[in-house]
Amino acid sequence: MLRPKLVLLSDLYFEPHDELNERIRSLFQHKKPSIGYIPSCSDPQRIYVEHTRRFYRQFGMEDVQYYDLDTEYEESMLDSLFQCDAIHLSGGNTFYFLSLLQQRNMLEQLRSYISDGGILIGVSAGSILMTPTIQIAGYGEDADENHIGLTDLQALALVDFEFAPHWDRSEEMMKSFREYAQNHQSKVYACPDGGAVVVVNESLELYGGAVPAL
Repeated sequence: MLRPKLVLLSDLYFEPHDELNERIRSLFQHKKPSIGYIPSCSDPQRIYVEHTRRFYRQFGMEDVQYYDLDTEYEESMLDSLFQCDAIHLSGGNTFYFLSLLQQRNMLEQLRSYISDGGILIGVSAGSILMTPTIQIAGYGEDADENHIGLTDLQALALVDFEFAPHWDRSEEMMKSFREYAQNHQSKVYACPDGGAVVVVNESLELYGGAVPAL
């Protein structure tokens, strides 16, 4: 039976003693875990992974390893990726990110990793990938562009809801999420930057203003 440990973030929040960040730290079994970072596309200058390393460094976590599924992909790296205590899915273009996971046959492998007790942490696009579909990534004024023409939008389906990051806390934006939820007969959680939805086993926890779009 799947008992996941999932963190769906809107962005990276640099407040080490914040309630949410304390909760993230509590998911790990030991103080110096390893984290496998998967970018949404190649990061040749390592700009975004270094930003992520700074995020984990505030918890005293130094071992953040870069695993590229795009231009620097090497299949042999996957063994060490799935040995990591947690896997981090970056932000970026959700459509392109999902296409990489599909090309590398990573969806089922990530599900197995979670089933075996691994922790999955996503940011924006990476969080949307944990839900049943990435359709919401193409919705609204700041939508991701599906420039690759991806047609299979089914994602990891580790949860039974959809995730809307970067909510500006306005009623106008919430109204659009409600319309999406109604039109697609879906449950949607809106999450402002600095917030998260955390799923541990069968419990769902909301942080930093994350709320269901009702």
